[in-house]
Amino acid sequence: MVHKFRTPYNMKYVNSALRLSGFKNTTSFQKQAFPAILSGKDLIAETKDATGIEITYILPLLLKKFKNKNSTSAIILSDSPIYTKQIEKNYKILISNNKFSNSITTLGYEGNPRSDIPILNKKPTIIIGNTNRIIDHIRRNNILIKNIETLIVNAQEIQNLQGFEQNVLFIASKLTGKAQVQVYTGSFIHSNSLEKILNHPTRILYTEREKFATIIKGDTSVDKEKLEQQIKFIIQEIKANPDDIAEYKKIFKKNVPIFLRSYFAAKLLMDSHGKSFKPVRRVSAENMKTLFVSIGRRRKVHPRDLLKLFQKSLDVKSTQIGPIKVLDNYSFIDLEENLSSKAVEIMNGMEYKGRKISVDFAKKRT
Repeated sequence: MVHKFRTPYNMKYVNSALRLSGFKNTTSFQKQAFPAILSGKDLIAETKDATGIEITYILPLLLKKFKNKNSTSAIILSDSPIYTKQIEKNYKILISNNKFSNSITTLGYEGNPRSDIPILNKKPTIIIGNTNRIIDHIRRNNILIKNIETLIVNAQEIQNLQGFEQNVLFIASKLTGKAQVQVYTGSFIHSNSLEKILNHPTRILYTEREKFATIIKGDTSVDKEKLEQQIKFIIQEIKANPDDIAEYKKIFKKNVPIFLRSYFAAKLLMDSHGKSFKPVRRVSAENMKTLFVSIGRRRKVHPRDLLKLFQKSLDVKSTQIGPIKVLDNYSFIDLEENLSSKAVEIMNGMEYKGRKISVDFAKKRT
């Protein structure tokens, strides 16, 4: 049954459309992001390890009642063909059992921009395009930027980040003050320039917080209880002698951007903690098998990423996973022997970070 939506812009209809599309529950990321989007305020969200990102910003756009029905009202900027395909894929999932009053159209990424004219003449409500293409159409008045009510900036996995940011700043400078801007980035650390286009945004630092006894970082582990005691001790010292650090505070405020201060403090804590506690290495057991995984450092994959991926996919404890070695283009991970076949069966061919991965038994060296 196809459900037709001509509705107010609220969570009731967002949840209804999700259920009709086969999604039983909202993801942890969506629970944080949907209320911010529906409020109409600007938004910047860190999306590392988050799920359901494209659905999160596509669905409200499809449900929204835009003021001008005869003009393009929303733009999704993505210079990554991989993420554009993800957007298109999720759009098809949403429209399979829903009929929305708004639709999404992708402009060409290659060839002459004039080939987009027939598409733009149909006045699509929402368009996806790379920044250079969008700028070209704005300059030719093929897109009336004054009518844009929502700008989505997908800053994930961008090869030329500096060029992308410059183009986004130009496009955003042409918007009216009433437009809502949403920025989705893999890391806040690399999004300082993009914050300039936001007006008192809601900030979402997505973390899938799980209650582990230790914090896992690469092949090392940190005792959380000892770390928390260290933090409490530092706070007590600050309260007892605040004047002692007054000058340091001034230098800190002057040189560290406000949005990076918590990161900076965490880095100092991590470094100081590392000097006090020796790393605990994962030791391979005799009953473990080594698996090959077809992703590595060049895909911005770290040991902790693979640990989380295998834990979640196999529903196992971290103690059932042995050493993890990440190289440039591929990785090796040790699993308990009784889990290795299951991992190959379930995970070989699965999609991770926008591409299919291979998981197989590692070949023994001859």
